[in-house]
Amino acid sequence: MEKKTVKLSPMSAEAFSEYGTFISGGIKAPDADIPELKFWNRLGVLGHAGDTSVSIVQTYGKNGLLEETLESHFNTGEALLPTEDIFVVVALAEKNNPQKPNLETIKAFPVKKGEAVIFSPGVWHHAPLTEAETANTFVVFKSDTPETDCLALELKDEFGLYYEVEK
Repeated sequence: MEKKTVKLSPMSAEAFSEYGTFISGGIKAPDADIPELKFWNRLGVLGHAGDTSVSIVQTYGKNGLLEETLESHFNTGEALLPTEDIFVVVALAEKNNPQKPNLETIKAFPVKKGEAVIFSPGVWHHAPLTEAETANTFVVFKSDTPETDCLALELKDEFGLYYEVEK
């Protein structure tokens, strides 16, 4: 099995825009700015009909920055809100076969505690990676997404490789 490296890309709204929405309070002026708080409204929107689920995925730094699996939700977006710094590995779908990731488009981005990302429908991704001992990341998506809109591929089985994020 071949190990490939994917260099960490600097995070910005523009750099992440092909894959979804990057959310940070520093992207725009707050909608409310008063002595006791600042409030930013609608930094990202998950558009779907039906119930929304708030879940947690827990990842561990002892596993390193290795990505061996990618998954996609073809009809729903997914938001990740980390409680620790994380890294996300993303890829666009093959134009002629959305059931496969286009490995030419694979990128890795840092997402700091207090920031978030929303993956667009059809973007390939997986659980976040972390260097922290334990990182809890809130996952927000349509409540039946794991059961009805999830295709996961083991990279070693499909492509004979896996990725390591290089900082």
